[in-house]
Amino acid sequence: MKRVLIAVLAAACATGTGETKPPPATAAAAPAATSSPQPAPAPQTTPPAKEAPKASPEKVATGTAPAAEAPQQTSPPPAAPEPPLMPDQAFRAEQPKPLPVQPHFAAPVPVQKKLKNGARVLIVENHQVPLVAVDVRFLHGVDADPKDRPGLAEFVADTVDEGTRTRPAQKLAEAIEDLAAHLGAGASLEGSAVHLNCLSETLPQALELLADVVQNPAFRPEDVERVRVLRLTALEQKRASLGALANDEADRILFGPEHPWGKPSGGTPESAAATTPADLAKFHDTWWVPNDAVISVSGDVKVDEIVKLLDEKFAGWKPKKLPALSLPPLPKLSKRSIVALEKPTATQSQVWVIGHLFKANDPEAVALRVANLPLGGMFTSRLNMNLREKHGYSYGVRSGVSLMRDTGTFAATGGIIAKNTVEAVAEYENELKKFSDGEVSDVELANAKETMIRGLPASLETNDAVSSAMGTLVSLGLPLDYYKSLPGRITKITKGDVKRVVTKWIKPDKWPVVIVGPVGQSKTALEKLDLGPVTIAPAPGVPPKTAAAK
Repeated sequence: MKRVLIAVLAAACATGTGETKPPPATAAAAPAATSSPQPAPAPQTTPPAKEAPKASPEKVATGTAPAAEAPQQTSPPPAAPEPPLMPDQAFRAEQPKPLPVQPHFAAPVPVQKKLKNGARVLIVENHQVPLVAVDVRFLHGVDADPKDRPGLAEFVADTVDEGTRTRPAQKLAEAIEDLAAHLGAGASLEGSAVHLNCLSETLPQALELLADVVQNPAFRPEDVERVRVLRLTALEQKRASLGALANDEADRILFGPEHPWGKPSGGTPESAAATTPADLAKFHDTWWVPNDAVISVSGDVKVDEIVKLLDEKFAGWKPKKLPALSLPPLPKLSKRSIVALEKPTATQSQVWVIGHLFKANDPEAVALRVANLPLGGMFTSRLNMNLREKHGYSYGVRSGVSLMRDTGTFAATGGIIAKNTVEAVAEYENELKKFSDGEVSDVELANAKETMIRGLPASLETNDAVSSAMGTLVSLGLPLDYYKSLPGRITKITKGDVKRVVTKWIKPDKWPVVIVGPVGQSKTALEKLDLGPVTIAPAPGVPPKTAAAK
């Protein structure tokens, strides 16, 4: 019964937001679904009728009895109308008056220090709430995975907080919980990080736990096995995610199958099963070193005090020489193609268009980020208005610019109703081709610049966000005043800047299309789009015969 009620409520909410429209029969059958509830009718009251006179038996028998008097009916007084739930007021016809003083947001610029062991420290003081966030970020992650161990950096990050040499997994978890703290780790393409959030009054004790996790993970066999099971389960579940499969295929094309970034996210079941505690310990010992790290702190701290505390907690952490990485060059995307993975049971398709860009500290980076917003970075962007609002092929299509330390990528992505996959690919092509001339309207440019500037305070709203953002600046080689100067640089972007960067870097005529979904029967239709050769292979977990049968 609870599931039925939840389903009914969910359907009612969906109708109220306008996201889905009922079929005509349903709409016609439910006229009562108005903007406000109607008052219930007043109960009808009738005064008691007078008793009719009785006829004599003779008259009854002969059928000559007079008709009984009809009771006197009186109409009830009309019910007083109930006031509307939301009465119209004069203020509703007027626009809100502007604030007397516009709020001012100043993005933080961290104070930079260095620990005795060589680790850089970035500090942003924020005394509004008694909380502190600390990030220990390393400048290598998946890029340091050995060729035969894809997913190793992520495996290490998943295991470092599962127990240290002095604190077994349960004791460590209890110690973190006792402090009302949060501690976790993760890995990305160009880095790994451990994140701590705690009360300022428990910062010394919490930092001791953080330092223990960073320096002394135990990688006990029982802990490794527990994490291994979770990772193998996640890899199996990923086979059901069209977005994850499309992301893996896009990475394979963008970075090449031999590059660590071109391997499946999280590795493979074979690599996860083969990874040993010794593999994890070796990777940690090699890459989790202070000379490849930056510690960023945001919250209720003072600069000198936190530097002293960090020096104390990380006193045993010693620098080591880093091995040189030798990564294969990225493949050149010079010919258009459509690469599809057949997933016959899916009701949707993922459609991606992908390409190479430049690194994050390139002078054109801000202009390209602004330019991307009219294309696919806002709800009102061209891609979304076309494929969602105009054609109804998708709940949302977007485009994104991912700029990293040494390279960058572009991706236009969306989930498409399966039967409209081919038509959606054609509309992607139409919008990207039109956008590639770099022409944007004055309104589009103004909205994009305002959106980017007004989104900055929200992106740096919490201590967690600030500490992470400051570490990212170092990882990407950006200046420490990047966020403070960003609004001014956005304001200066012109239509000429947009046209220059778009015509130079947005090349849909050379970028591949990735599709994951039930596309086995659509090969001929895709070929007719004339976007290059079309290849269709079974998605991971799909038997080849099943894909071929489609």
